Amino acid sequence: MKWTTVLAIPILAALTLPSIAEEKIHIFIGGPGTNKIPVALPKPLSNSKASIEYYDTLKKDLELSGWIDIIDPNAYIEPPGVGVRMGEFRFPDWEITNATALAKTKLTIEENMVSTEVWVYDVAGSKKLSGKAFRAEPKKLRMLAHRAASEIIQQITGQSVPYNTRFVAAGNQTGNKELYLMDFSGENLIRLTKNKSINIKPSWSPDGQKITFTSYLNGSPDLYMIDLGIKKIRRLSSRRGVNIGASWKPSGSSIALTLAPRGNSDIYQLNAQSGKIEKRLTRHHGIDTAPAYSPDGSKIAYVSERSGGAQIYVMNADGTGNKRLTFEGTENTDPAWSPDGEKIAFVSKQNNFDVFVINNNGKGLKRITQDMGNNEDPSWSYDGNYIAFSSTRTGAAHIWMSTANGTHQVQLSKGRGGFTNPSWSPPVSW
Repeated sequence: MKWTTVLAIPILAALTLPSIAEEKIHIFIGGPGTNKIPVALPKPLSNSKASIEYYDTLKKDLELSGWIDIIDPNAYIEPPGVGVRMGEFRFPDWEITNATALAKTKLTIEENMVSTEVWVYDVAGSKKLSGKAFRAEPKKLRMLAHRAASEIIQQITGQSVPYNTRFVAAGNQTGNKELYLMDFSGENLIRLTKNKSINIKPSWSPDGQKITFTSYLNGSPDLYMIDLGIKKIRRLSSRRGVNIGASWKPSGSSIALTLAPRGNSDIYQLNAQSGKIEKRLTRHHGIDTAPAYSPDGSKIAYVSERSGGAQIYVMNADGTGNKRLTFEGTENTDPAWSPDGEKIAFVSKQNNFDVFVINNNGKGLKRITQDMGNNEDPSWSYDGNYIAFSSTRTGAAHIWMSTANGTHQVQLSKGRGGFTNPSWSPPVSW
């Protein structure tokens, strides 16, 4: 899958620079947010004003990851303008900063192309780990910085960070709840809907080319679909009652959805193209809602009030084998499977709403947020290392990101009105 013109993101061309064989630190620290690696990141070697935006984006990306601690530039003694390649600078100038690794970059702007060199060094070992170059159209400068950040993280830790992803979320920037795209760092907003209504619960298709969401455009909660490739929005389900909480089957052929044609909410399977009902999956007097397909498509987690308060249940994808997963708390909602299918993130109301993670067998309950406002709408990154969610800890609801173990939490979205209902996109090729 490639970025489309709707997403305004290019494919980046990677060129391996002529260099000796690469070595790697690959310092394993037990996951992002556990023990951060001190890294020196001098400003890029460049004579372009665009280097300011490039550097700010790169620095923010590395800090957001939870892997890296950028050493204060005031501790750098190397003068500006020193080269980025081996032999063009002095390792002792960086050893004094106590940096484990050094990341040097060069940014070149030409008429129709912007290119960057990314060099990563082991400071203590005085050796090069990697030297690569990437290029893109000038208007894609931020994505170029994301690509550079990915290279730096990969060379230092051996791990990946989902910089090649986006979020779709509901934002109240105009006084109406519209859908917006934003990049990994919460920047580069693109407004998707302009219907001056309430648009909520967006969900990505497995190929990242479509987004389903519920809108009150015609007065009732109907299901719509955005096709990013052709820039079209169409209504997919407008049945009596609610049409809400869509979850895509991993194959992309079907959608699980909450419908209430006779007043009681149940979960149905719909054809993803025609919107026709393929199967009714739950039949119970209690409310069943918020379906979420497992990564392999064999299970569906959902919320049911059949036992009294709202609890998380899991059933087979054909509606059989219903099992209750949560037994603590009286209001548990918003289930979301981890990419490996081993865990489920969900929201539970204690004093406030908070994000929890539980194993798919109902064991190993872990709290991710606590005493920081209301935290809702969890969505996993494709690598399983991060969970995005909405939080009111600073006032208006905004999109936050946490490492999967909860140790590192950062705010992504900004702006008036706030954002809710984040949905993390699938990965794309650079």
